[in-house]
Amino acid sequence: CSAAQAGRRRFRHPRTNPRFASFLMSDRIVKTISCRELHELSLNGPLDLIDVRSPEEFHDVRAALARNMPLDTFDPAAIVESRITHADKPLHFICAVGARSAWACEIMMAAGHENVINVAGGTQAWYLSGLPIEHGPPAVK
Repeated sequence: CSAAQAGRRRFRHPRTNPRFASFLMSDRIVKTISCRELHELSLNGPLDLIDVRSPEEFHDVRAALARNMPLDTFDPAAIVESRITHADKPLHFICAVGARSAWACEIMMAAGHENVINVAGGTQAWYLSGLPIEHGPPAVK
């Protein structure tokens, strides 16, 4: 593996991880929200929107509210620790079209964090809905 990969934790596919076996056989359903609904919620105060796409995809185009935590280095504990909202508020996940973010929600639920919501349609739907987007590296705050 390359030097860049050596320092990164590799994502272990849940189907090969015994810790997730019982979760995968459960009847849990991932909650979803539309892009418009999420944008309306954001107008009422801060919310956590985690984009699980690669940094390259994230820099290309993203929902203006999103912060990047790629699925290949996904760490539920780090996500919970870095949240900007109170612990009783949901964590929202987005990707390109909704598949990877749904998977991220499943991983979070398997790790014991039930209050997670997938953004239906992902960044593509966000963009096509005419909602606020950003390009390039995120601004340093």
